[in-house]
Amino acid sequence: MSLPSFDYAAPDTPEAVIEILEQYGDDALLMAGGLTVMILLQERLVRPRVVVSLGNIPALDGIEVNGCARVGAMVTHADIVANAALGEFAPLLGRACGRVGSPAIRNMGTVGGSVSQGDGASDVAPALLALDAEALAMAPEGARSIPLDEFFKGLFTTALGEREFLTAVRIPKAAPGIRSHFVKYTCTSEEAFAAVTVALSVQPGADGVCQSARIALGSVAPIPIRAKAAENLLCGETVSAKLLSEVAEAAALATDPSSDGQGSADYKRDMTRVWVRRLLEEALCP
Repeated sequence: MSLPSFDYAAPDTPEAVIEILEQYGDDALLMAGGLTVMILLQERLVRPRVVVSLGNIPALDGIEVNGCARVGAMVTHADIVANAALGEFAPLLGRACGRVGSPAIRNMGTVGGSVSQGDGASDVAPALLALDAEALAMAPEGARSIPLDEFFKGLFTTALGEREFLTAVRIPKAAPGIRSHFVKYTCTSEEAFAAVTVALSVQPGADGVCQSARIALGSVAPIPIRAKAAENLLCGETVSAKLLSEVAEAAALATDPSSDGQGSADYKRDMTRVWVRRLLEEALCP
């Protein structure tokens, strides 16, 4: 299928991107890995005057691990999987990125593109939510950080302003004893969108009490979500089979899934309940 006519720009600094956004406004379309952009263009779902590639900006690339981890928006999923330092610092993110689509998609797709789309089916976003990550963004007014808990606003809608774009994600160092687990459950092929994605980080105590918990879900709501009611049930309580069942039930109640090729809405709630309980058992009852 042919593409509509548009101008093309490939700036080499974040400041140059801002200049283009100020010049073209809503008629500019940013492109990271290009996977989603090509679909939007082919289907004529967008008709930008200019497509702005972010691939020539060194400041948006690279992984730094020093106290915290900073992952540039243009870092690919494959780069994250292959990075040993990041794998040791935040193994949950590598596990999530290793389940994104096919090898070709992992080689092309970027963490910035995945997060900034605000897609409820993102494999990466639940892992970043469980890791307490924040989005780093740049606008004409300057740079700012946005807790990922506050980043996803609605269906394909984020906290990014009209002249603002994602430059990186930052992950804090986990507390001692944190255990993290991830699952992407599909009903068809391994490369398909998930029926449910679960990412969690928990901190068990020596006395059997769960000290802290972050439970994040994907593909079961319009946006990636945290199951905060489930977390509140778990934190500060002595772990038991009954408690974990109650926590899993609370996580399922937090969802708002739609029926699709991966299953009905009720099925996705059931699978949320199943996988949250299983992962908590692995993390807290080894």
